[in-house]
Amino acid sequence: MHRTLRPWLLGLALTAPTLTTAVSAQTAVDHLALGKMWTFENPPLAYLEREYGFKPDQRWLDSLRLGALRLGERENPWCSASFVSPQGLIMTNHHCVRDQIAQVQGENDWVKNGFAATALGDEVKIPGLTVQQLIAQEDVTAKIDAGIAAGDDAKAIAEKRKANTAAVIAAADQAHPGFMHQVVALYQGAVQQLYRYRIYDDIRLVCAPHLQTAHYGGDPDNFTYPRWSIDFSFLRAYADDKPADTAAHYFRWRENGAKEGDLVFVPGNPGNTNRQLTVAQLEVQRDVEYPMTLQQLHNGIEILRPFTEGNPGLLTTVLNWENSNKAIGGMLAGLRDDTLLAKKKAHEAQFRAAVAADPKLTERFGAIWDTLEQASQRRRTVQPQVAFYQPSYSGVLERGLAIAKALDPAVPEDERKAAREEALAMQVRGNPITDALVVDHFARAAKWLPADDAFLVAVGGKHRGKDGAVDWKAAARALGKSSLGKAKQVRDLLAADDAAARFAADEDPGIVAARTLYPLQKAAQQSESELGSTIAMQGALLGQALHAVYGTATSPDATMTLRFSDGRVQGYDYNGTVAPWATTFYGLYARGIEFGQKYPFDIPQPWLDAEAKIALAQRVCFVSTNDIVGGNSGSCVVDQDLRVVGLIFDGNIESLPNDFYYTQQKARAVSVHGAAIEQALQHVYGMGRVLDELKAGAAK
Repeated sequence: MHRTLRPWLLGLALTAPTLTTAVSAQTAVDHLALGKMWTFENPPLAYLEREYGFKPDQRWLDSLRLGALRLGERENPWCSASFVSPQGLIMTNHHCVRDQIAQVQGENDWVKNGFAATALGDEVKIPGLTVQQLIAQEDVTAKIDAGIAAGDDAKAIAEKRKANTAAVIAAADQAHPGFMHQVVALYQGAVQQLYRYRIYDDIRLVCAPHLQTAHYGGDPDNFTYPRWSIDFSFLRAYADDKPADTAAHYFRWRENGAKEGDLVFVPGNPGNTNRQLTVAQLEVQRDVEYPMTLQQLHNGIEILRPFTEGNPGLLTTVLNWENSNKAIGGMLAGLRDDTLLAKKKAHEAQFRAAVAADPKLTERFGAIWDTLEQASQRRRTVQPQVAFYQPSYSGVLERGLAIAKALDPAVPEDERKAAREEALAMQVRGNPITDALVVDHFARAAKWLPADDAFLVAVGGKHRGKDGAVDWKAAARALGKSSLGKAKQVRDLLAADDAAARFAADEDPGIVAARTLYPLQKAAQQSESELGSTIAMQGALLGQALHAVYGTATSPDATMTLRFSDGRVQGYDYNGTVAPWATTFYGLYARGIEFGQKYPFDIPQPWLDAEAKIALAQRVCFVSTNDIVGGNSGSCVVDQDLRVVGLIFDGNIESLPNDFYYTQQKARAVSVHGAAIEQALQHVYGMGRVLDELKAGAAK
């Protein structure tokens, strides 16, 4: 669901843009349709003062930025986190580190049963995990755009921007050794920022609740509210084998957490939104991209589910797929909502009118929408080809593609040599799971590609019945018996002087399928690349137009980099009734009883044993009007005094269409309440030392 757009900048100067005279007062108000994911380099001070009577100063903004973290591998962050004590204590979600806990638990089952390091020396190092603290930003738009001429084609532009980006990062690395640097494209590339990060790479596990505590309600409750999930974990950053000194910047704890009506902020790293896409682009998502993805997720979940018992790695995969399935399903529902899409169309029409009213803007930007419309229509054909001209989980096809590349004279020698070595080293082994996934891949391909598609004919042509239907299980079985599955025969083939001729003439089902797939895959990837260049160029122009019309009054789409969002702790009307601003432990224990302690509403035994100690009136989860998306998981919720009152872990189902058009009438961010974390640490996990650390930090 995530996409990377290669941005392009025409060279328009973007110095202190303001709303043009073409923009009406109503248009200026509608800037919140693009959301509230504010960058720290352009904080919306006037908006915050107008909306809440609160105008933060630079010291407040710096503290908010430096207390927040990005979590994941160094080059692949996936969640958010925060420092919550002077001794490097980090808070994030359980689901953000679930896979990492599985990797370090050994013979234990800490994912299922929880983990508590009751002493500092018991904290467990998690190899490869980092947190990244954004310490500086610099506008490098002119440097990234250097040397680009108006007549350059897409390839030349991409090469120049790639070289410029590398040069900017190299210079930054030299000037500031020991830090990580990233060039971030905002407004689809209209603005380029250089971000500098301090990396903490000695991260240790401190405490994690039971999987069922964090994942309470399972898939039925996912993206819903009211909720009773207590989805938290504590980690610690170390430096020189000691807890890191983070006294300068951390979020202090507020006992008893959030209250109804609180003004709250969420600093975190939202991953991806599509609010700046055109209606034509969104319609392709609605009609092609999301339906294809949902079919794959739904079928994959059903294939994997029977094999999850006793396999925690496979279980976490299913949980992740279930999450994606529901998230994309909610976004698709929003795109199919005629009322909501009509609002997006009206906003786009308003934006286009503002451009059309200014001759200079029209000259630069007037053709964007028509060009993107044409590219979007082309994507309707290309996207299924890119998706299905793949080996899927077929080792036979994967090896066949490597051989085809090794024998292709158009491929550079070094790449052919690498492909040959890959083909020889590859282990072709199937199992019931991968076999079923391969069959599913072919069956879904038959629904999205033409019946006479060359790849489908090559794989399934001999298995077509009198009714025209293909037996894809039989086709997959035949493929699995290919000589490409036998290492000796592959070695003999590649060692032959006439290897290319043999490969071209062999009627082995795997070879036939692979040699048919190889050119189709190359052509599809080339088409996708060309379309991507066009879309990126037009997207950057669209970003420039947006910037020229609205200035910094709009927040850019999410980029998995640090933002902050404002909101209120507030319930909402739903399903003919009212959702409370927060839930309580009364509701959690009642829910377990109501569902007969059956999964996914069963309560872990330690929580049942601790019921008499739990303050049942304390809050478990709460909702707020903050603007979040995937990547914000693990973000602290702080009040205007920068005190922790909760922990983001989800959004409600009504928030999912915010992917393309932001509203806050019913959309809500869902958080673990601070009081629930206190109760868990004190009464269930014996982690009074962490609770004491949080409270001691709050007093400083």
